[in-house]
Amino acid sequence: MSEHSDYFGALAEKLRAAGMPRSEVTATVAELTGYLAESGSADPYEEFGAPEDFAARLTGGRAAQEPRAEAETWKWTADIYTDRKHLNHYGDQGWEVEGLDRLGRFVCRRDPAAAMRWEYRRESANNAAERDAVSAGLAPDGWEPCGHWMFFMYFKRPKAASAGPAAELDDLVAPPAKQLFLGTTYRGKLKQMVGAAVVSGTVTAFAIHYGGDPVIYPALIGAAVAAPAAMVLAWHRVKRQVAQGVEDA
Repeated sequence: MSEHSDYFGALAEKLRAAGMPRSEVTATVAELTGYLAESGSADPYEEFGAPEDFAARLTGGRAAQEPRAEAETWKWTADIYTDRKHLNHYGDQGWEVEGLDRLGRFVCRRDPAAAMRWEYRRESANNAAERDAVSAGLAPDGWEPCGHWMFFMYFKRPKAASAGPAAELDDLVAPPAKQLFLGTTYRGKLKQMVGAAVVSGTVTAFAIHYGGDPVIYPALIGAAVAAPAAMVLAWHRVKRQVAQGVEDA
């Protein structure tokens, strides 16, 4: 037990030196200690390697050096029904989200010389105060904010925090050529919104053409109001489904 305490004490020191928040260090060490106990291993060096090397893997080596010139970069986006599925799929391939750009694309990096698995989650918040509260609540479990867009918040953590040595990544899959991922649910919503936009445009054209005929005004006004209302209702339905965790299978 004393040997374990020495090992994890050294690991915690290296993680803090690498810039990992103290709460995240505590959660990570607790996870790894539990993993070691469940595995029945008596030698943390055998399971994880030297503390300084393991700390570098857990932090991606970011404190030791700037990203190498050969690091791969990739920008992509997905709809809100499939984003978590793709984030975790490509996180398993070593892609780390460093942020979201102004277009809502995930900006990812992967260093072939120090690749590791990542896991992701999404939350929602309406303002900065709520974002701070959500971040504080997830920090003890090792979740780190990696960007937000509109009312969506995205978090990442090295998969080693939950999977231990199984999170190590040896073989790398080639960078994806695809940059846009749309699921069937989103495509259906998009068709509804496009249909509403077509109706609204058609109504406007009729209003211009028949502008002098008061008989048609009630029908035109009703259609003109109904089409934008349908788009607004569709957006609120999307927000409600997001809050309920609805996503493509």
